[in-house]
Amino acid sequence: MKRSLLASTALCAVFVTGANAAPPAPIFNWAGFYIGGNVGGLWSTDSVEVLSPDYYTFDPGRTNTLSPSGIVGGVQAGYNYQISSFVFGVEGDLDFTSAKGSFNYPGFFGEEVANHSTSFPFFADLRARAGVAFDRFLPYVTGGVVFANLNNSLTDPSFPFSVNRGSSATGWTLGAGAEYAIDNHWSVKGEYLYMQFPDVTASVLLFDEETYSFKFKDSAQLARVGVNYRF
Repeated sequence: MKRSLLASTALCAVFVTGANAAPPAPIFNWAGFYIGGNVGGLWSTDSVEVLSPDYYTFDPGRTNTLSPSGIVGGVQAGYNYQISSFVFGVEGDLDFTSAKGSFNYPGFFGEEVANHSTSFPFFADLRARAGVAFDRFLPYVTGGVVFANLNNSLTDPSFPFSVNRGSSATGWTLGAGAEYAIDNHWSVKGEYLYMQFPDVTASVLLFDEETYSFKFKDSAQLARVGVNYRF
């Protein structure tokens, strides 16, 4: 009888303890629309290569490469969809940059200065995002399409001529980042992106009826931090 009483008391204690235990903490919810801003740095690589004629060369070779850098800043907006700990979404950016560079070299006849210059005034991108949430911490990978106002030009007053890749460029971008939720609305993030644009070949017909052809190559990298507000 005493053993039964003790067993019943212990069983009741277990049920009471279980009833008073706190429920498990819910998984943080990343789903929904958000907007925000970002700031960071951008580094581009912009080259021009002489395809023809063979005798037209830079000093010292047939290719000249510029590596300008600058500040980048802008705004972003997106939407997240969450399944358990997996977070999928889409994000768009509009950013402006101060990256630009220039290189002067002797013109073909030596008496005038030729110029290779580049600038990256702004770009917009549309990317998919996918990550795994560890409560308020969300590491992710991202990739998509990028549209840029990108200038890469060569001017030689010795002939004279000026040739460029065109002011607009469409390419692809890949990157990764991590975001941390401060509360249910505000979060901070860090992100890296690589951007690659198609090569462009441009030609110019000079007064001696000879065609001069050049290939322009452009890519960029950026690292930035940002803040988002989720609705």
